[in-house]
Amino acid sequence: MTVYDETTDILNQFESDYCFSPQLQQIYTAKELEKLLLHINDCQIYRLNEPLDTCLIIFKAGSHWLLLGPYIEKSWSEHSARVLLAKMGTSEALLSSYKMYYFRFPIVQRDFALKTALLIAEHMGCGRMTVKDVQIKSECIGSYLISPEYTNADADEVNRRYQLEDRFVAAVRQGDVQKAIESWKAMGKACTGIYFMTDSIHDQLAGAASGRTLIRLGAKQGGISPILIDSISQEYAQRMKQVTSKQEVARLFLEMTARMCDEVSKQQRSNRSPAVQKAVDYILVNMSKSMTVAEIARAAGIDRHQLSKDFYRETGRTVKQYLTMQRCEVAADLLLDSRASIQEIAAYVGYEDTNYFSKVFKADKGVSPQMYRASQGVR
Repeated sequence: MTVYDETTDILNQFESDYCFSPQLQQIYTAKELEKLLLHINDCQIYRLNEPLDTCLIIFKAGSHWLLLGPYIEKSWSEHSARVLLAKMGTSEALLSSYKMYYFRFPIVQRDFALKTALLIAEHMGCGRMTVKDVQIKSECIGSYLISPEYTNADADEVNRRYQLEDRFVAAVRQGDVQKAIESWKAMGKACTGIYFMTDSIHDQLAGAASGRTLIRLGAKQGGISPILIDSISQEYAQRMKQVTSKQEVARLFLEMTARMCDEVSKQQRSNRSPAVQKAVDYILVNMSKSMTVAEIARAAGIDRHQLSKDFYRETGRTVKQYLTMQRCEVAADLLLDSRASIQEIAAYVGYEDTNYFSKVFKADKGVSPQMYRASQGVR
């Protein structure tokens, strides 16, 4: 919501924030808004629908004008957008930029938007107000007017961003953390010229979501199994939902980048075949559940007997031995924390029978879970 108190800077800021093009959206320019506010009725709520299909509600509350929006009333349709731009005399070159602009705004039903305005007006003691719909007419302006000054993203800038994206994906594929982070930061600088990519946390989260897609692509090309990629990606997507600052978004994104690059590096150092790596990843992600060699083989996309043969050759252990080793490693780490009981730890790593877990752990570590915990000074 924008509050206008006849300070010109406020309308200039509105134009800077929300006007896609002064030629296509004259009503969103400071000059035209100021002119409009001088001539409309103080006792009415105006719902404006402008040529690029966004809406704005305007009404006066006391000595101030309130501008609710812009917002949109229908979801994106590429066909409709093309028709709209064609009728305005523009070209296909503007479609992608218009699409990014359109996606910036929330979808709000007409009745909900007007009821919100009426409630605000009532709360502020404006008395009974009527609603008036205003359709702002467009004029055919001619495609010759479409230029980089509208989109602020000419072909060179677009090509540079794509090159940086390719460089970022390649760095993740190679497991090169430093290059990946450098490429991502360069991408951020390249996007500063797109005026609707702001510093708001909403835009930063949208950028991070796009970045996670690139990370997943690079990690997959680097040989990481989809199971592990999805596990890591979902973890960070969930963590990012809790953030309250753009700095935290950036920190988590770079942390995810480094973690995925590290997984790629480990995969490359291990020289494991894709099927064995998928099996290892499946074991690590599903360690707590009961699983058979046949189930692990299905997840790895290979015959059970072939997996057993390849797994032993590449890791020096059978599939079951590797699963047991990983469970005991996690259990040993948990035993260093006195808050979890041995029974809880056993269940956590996939053993319902605590006595059986103790036997397995002693066979792997040489001591019982109780003795291991005591030897580490944990009470």
